[in-house]
Amino acid sequence: MIEIGKSGSADLTKFQDIISELKRRGAVVLIHRPTRWGYVVDAVIPSAKIVILKMPDISKQARVAVSQFRDLMSRLEGDGYQVVVIPKNRMSPEDIKAFCDRIAVEASLAAA
Repeated sequence: MIEIGKSGSADLTKFQDIISELKRRGAVVLIHRPTRWGYVVDAVIPSAKIVILKMPDISKQARVAVSQFRDLMSRLEGDGYQVVVIPKNRMSPEDIKAFCDRIAVEASLAAA
C-alpha cells in the first residue's frame, strides 16, 4: 500500500475542494481525462475548453517533469484550451473560491 504524505494529502484535498466548488457552481468537470498525446489531464471543463492541472512534483527528475509539463501545456494551448494550473502552495477556502472565480470568468469569456 502506498502512503500519501501530508503534502500529497493536502494537495489532493485542495484539488477535491476546487472541483467541488466548480461543480457547485454548475460546471461540468471531467476528472483524469486522457489526451490524444498520451498525457492525462487532472480535470477539464469541456464546454469552456478549460483544463485544470496540478503543479507536477518536481522533487525527482526535475528536468523531465518540467519538460513534460511544458509539452502538455503547449499541446493543450495549441488545441485551443485555456490551461489553468493549481498553485503548489496552500490554499484557504477563500483562495479556492478566488481560483474558481478566475475559472468562471475565463469560462464565460470562452463561451462568448
